[in-house]
Amino acid sequence: MDLRAALQPAAIGDIVTRAGECAGIEMRFTGHSPCRGLATSSRMKGHDQIVIAKQGGWAPHSKVLAGYLEVVDQREDNALLGVL
Repeated sequence: MDLRAALQPAAIGDIVTRAGECAGIEMRFTGHSPCRGLATSSRMKGHDQIVIAKQGGWAPHSKVLAGYLEVVDQREDNALLGVL
């Protein structure tokens, strides 16, 4: 079995969503959640957008990534700090 074919983005999203449901987490997690979590955690560790883009596979000046970081930069504390 070719795992690259089996683990397409939609399949990974389904796995993440089901894992959250099985864990009894009321908030709905999606395949998008780990991406945003990576950006959030990395920014809170003090990394700049270029470093975070390399870590997560975004273009260096991604508007989507910039939007994630804008939200993080507006927070002084984050409930997920240290979780990821």
